[in-house]
Amino acid sequence: FGSSLCVALSYPCRSVMSAAPTSGYVKESAVINAPLEAIWSMVAPMTFKFCSNVSQAKKNEDDSSILGQFTIAYTDNTVQTVRMTSMSEGHSDKRAVGFELVQSEPPVSYTSVMHLITLTAVTHTQGGPQTFVEYSSDFSTDADTEAIQDSKYKKIEFFQDLQKAVA
Repeated sequence: FGSSLCVALSYPCRSVMSAAPTSGYVKESAVINAPLEAIWSMVAPMTFKFCSNVSQAKKNEDDSSILGQFTIAYTDNTVQTVRMTSMSEGHSDKRAVGFELVQSEPPVSYTSVMHLITLTAVTHTQGGPQTFVEYSSDFSTDADTEAIQDSKYKKIEFFQDLQKAVA
């Protein structure tokens, strides 16, 4: 999101891949030292309590959409509403949640953005359980370089915060 989502984590976190932002798409990934279910239990509720830049988040009870809308308040006083667009728990070693920005106060500089967080259990590790986490965002064509770069750095913060939370 524009000025937001941590929910775009900490040490030790090994960055696996860093996709350069191109044409409104940014994807970052990391291996987090924790089992898939431990990470999924923090990501799936869409409250992002582990994120250092999230002050409050809750599901909107009056929402009629199938998967729900969530209001997320950030430490910089930005408040955003996101709509969950997909949730996948169909495989024992993979989970995913997709969501889109519905509203932002203050407003963002682009028309839309779709986010996807995918978790995959690492099946061969040297130590304890690990999870490969991918976080991607697909922006509308009016998103500028600053918004895309901000998203990239927010994802890195997300991974750092997630690793701290499971340590």
